[in-house]
Amino acid sequence: MSKTYSWGILAPGNIAGKFVAELKGLDNARILAVGSRDLNRAREFADIHGIPRSYGSYEELVSDPDIDIIYIASPHVFHAEQTKLCLRHHKAVLCEKAFGMNSEEVREMIDTAHMEQTFLMEAFFTPHQPSYREARQLIESGQVGEILHIHGWFGFNKSPYDPKGRLFNPALGGSAILDIGLYPLFDVLWFMGEPSELNAFADLTPDNIDQTITVNLQYEGGKSASIFASFLSATGVGTDIYCEKGMLRLRRTGALNQSLEILLPGESVRILNWDETSCGLKLEASETMKCLCENQLESPVMSHQCSIQLMKFLDLIREKIGTIKP
Repeated sequence: MSKTYSWGILAPGNIAGKFVAELKGLDNARILAVGSRDLNRAREFADIHGIPRSYGSYEELVSDPDIDIIYIASPHVFHAEQTKLCLRHHKAVLCEKAFGMNSEEVREMIDTAHMEQTFLMEAFFTPHQPSYREARQLIESGQVGEILHIHGWFGFNKSPYDPKGRLFNPALGGSAILDIGLYPLFDVLWFMGEPSELNAFADLTPDNIDQTITVNLQYEGGKSASIFASFLSATGVGTDIYCEKGMLRLRRTGALNQSLEILLPGESVRILNWDETSCGLKLEASETMKCLCENQLESPVMSHQCSIQLMKFLDLIREKIGTIKP
């Protein structure tokens, strides 16, 4: 029988609520505590989700000796500081994306994990999904030939514009590329590797926040990719992979609803769907606990190098559009 791990939730909120709802479905996970800077908010979240312990500071949460793993669900501007706090108390960490605000922060987080010999993983759920694993297997098998182009997008209409809201607030790390554009960017890097050239164009708010962004990536041999992310356009989310022998379409309406369409000339379109037990945020938690059982300090699915590479190109894109200095 596998060990049961006790989880702490750092920063109650919308994504934390979704994560906890799925975590309850795992037999080897126990949700023990929630911590917030506001004790009343922690207690309210604990009452809603049936969590036995609530704390009014993050220091109290990480000091609980019964917690094995902490899930960090705060805005990404706080991730580096909070991750290092958890790691220094030898709590394994599953930290939401974006992992940090820049490459320097990400490397500090990973260096701290190595120094403390404590597990750390970015909570990036797509590589754990069966749709992504199936798409990669099809590509690696040669059935669809080499990838020639990828187009990925993620958009919703967040109106009316609120300069104090998290998405548009510089103090909270507001940015379309950091909040949603990193999903299609990850897809391109995961399936195609690093580009030889990159250009980016953005619509910026008066506070210099990218609210719509387009990125073009060039590869050797004439291969290419493009991504689009927007807080103004209700496009939904998807990734199309154009290959020599056909096309793959990755789609989702949420973490629990995943599909893969396989289009090959002369054949009927194949649509693969997975039920909710096979998909979701819980796969990140399962991977975390699996790695701890195997005494691993990082995941082979979402490795530290994956997070370093992703942030490297998030930095480059923001340099290109002028929202951070080169």
